[in-house]
Amino acid sequence: MINDIEIAIAGSAGQGMQTIAYTLGKTFTRQGFFVFTYQDLMSRVRGGSNVSILRIKNTATNSISYFFDILVALDRSSLLVNLKNLREDGVVVYDGEKIILKEAKPGFFPVPLERIALESGKDKIMVNAVATGAVMALLKWDVTASSGVVGEIFAGKGEEVIINNLNAIKAGYDYVAAHSGALPLEPRMPLAAGKKLFMTGSESLALASIAAGVKFYAGYPMSPSTAVMEHIAGKAGEYKIICEQAEDEIAAINMIIGASYGGVRALTATSGGGFALMSEGISLAGMTETPVVIILTQRPGPATGFPTRTEQADLKFALYSGHGEFARIILAPRTAAESFLAMSRAFNLAEEYQVPVIVLTDQYFNDSSYTINAADIQPEPLRRGNLNFVWPEDKNTYKRYSINASGVSPRLVPGCPYQQVCEDSDEHTEEGHISESGELRKKMVEKRLFKLTEIAVDMQQPVYTGSNAPSLLLIGWGSTYGALKETVDLMNQKGVPAALLHFSELWPLPELKLPCDLKNIEKIVAVEGNATAQFASLFSAHTGVNITKRVLRYDGRPLTANYIIKKL
Repeated sequence: MINDIEIAIAGSAGQGMQTIAYTLGKTFTRQGFFVFTYQDLMSRVRGGSNVSILRIKNTATNSISYFFDILVALDRSSLLVNLKNLREDGVVVYDGEKIILKEAKPGFFPVPLERIALESGKDKIMVNAVATGAVMALLKWDVTASSGVVGEIFAGKGEEVIINNLNAIKAGYDYVAAHSGALPLEPRMPLAAGKKLFMTGSESLALASIAAGVKFYAGYPMSPSTAVMEHIAGKAGEYKIICEQAEDEIAAINMIIGASYGGVRALTATSGGGFALMSEGISLAGMTETPVVIILTQRPGPATGFPTRTEQADLKFALYSGHGEFARIILAPRTAAESFLAMSRAFNLAEEYQVPVIVLTDQYFNDSSYTINAADIQPEPLRRGNLNFVWPEDKNTYKRYSINASGVSPRLVPGCPYQQVCEDSDEHTEEGHISESGELRKKMVEKRLFKLTEIAVDMQQPVYTGSNAPSLLLIGWGSTYGALKETVDLMNQKGVPAALLHFSELWPLPELKLPCDLKNIEKIVAVEGNATAQFASLFSAHTGVNITKRVLRYDGRPLTANYIIKKL
């Protein structure tokens, strides 16, 4: 038995690959396994060549390898395109009555998917259900394990649809079980199941934001960030959240500034082009010292670029967005489980320091699905900083921008009796009125920027894993964690002392506390999903350690351990 299986479901958009991957992913998560799925999608509603990649392990995983043990091909072109990624002893499942091959190679396993779908599921659309059953048979797993998941997926479509799907899964399973013979694929049951959840990165961000107390969301749909808004909108009634689809991203950022001014936790999510439109609003939040949280889901640019693929190229854009000089915080969660910590910290830090917080994710993070140990969900307790709903002092004594040692002034919710709350986008006095004083301007700029010194003390240390005396140190950030952790583990297994330094709190960078001296390491390599090693330059400026060796990927595809090791 083996404990690491990768499955690819390939076909045209609209053929139901994601349904197969989701059904299998949730089924095996409930059996106690760790599952990670990645969606390799083209930017079209129908046609093209898409792949849903599913990795099943009995230990934690947050990455794929792009080498398949099972390839389910729903059309001929998808079969031919993805054959190069099939392992030597891999199995190909395809409809032998629809896809005619001149010469079937060893491991090619024809299954009459459409005929079985019509006979058992009463509709050829049930091909994806038949394929689900076929995969479960190849893995020698009890077909009834998927029954509850199927019932949940199709609960809104009626009992007949559920029954037809279950019949199609069973028929696909029975056909393969009767014809496949002895195959080496058989996942090893985890020793302890534990309570696990299965969700996408987008869903984790949405649920984490709700758990952190968000009460107002405004956004404009832009792939791949849209799913965050959809998940929050779906829960809005239950958690008393106002969810507004704005007319554009300019309106969205200004709406959440207004909501935050009114005393509630406010959120928006967007991608590169939408974030560009938010730039002036971010500057407004910086000047008015209004806490806002923005999820920036990166995709390849410039302009429209690859709208359904992944990249890490907006770090410096997030760092320097908005005119003028003011403090901001940038976070980048590594995994869906870490979303709950990252979003709670994002809202806490935004309100404690009264600054914009940008949470950097990417298409790989948002569109992938993760198995999460319930015990790993550990948000911070809610902290609202110097937020006041009453002002105990004399009438008209409140100063929104009072200058003090911390640089953080008290926030008072508008409507407090006998106090005036005045905020201004122009340079202003401590009371919030417009001022042209050069001396006051200098004090206010320093007040806003001084927060960075205080924030840096609050930033969490990066994760350090691997050898404490490495000859090779890999440095990365955000969603690359799974691939980099796997790389370091493989290098150490091969006898190369390797370590990983991985960041999820990117700005301001904390003072590093490491078990080794960076200057004594033979080879330090920055690994990033962009063309210019954006984080490496930030890291070098902060530490004085110049990183000249780099493994970079910017073809719209995610980093994998195989890719990194080949480049190394």
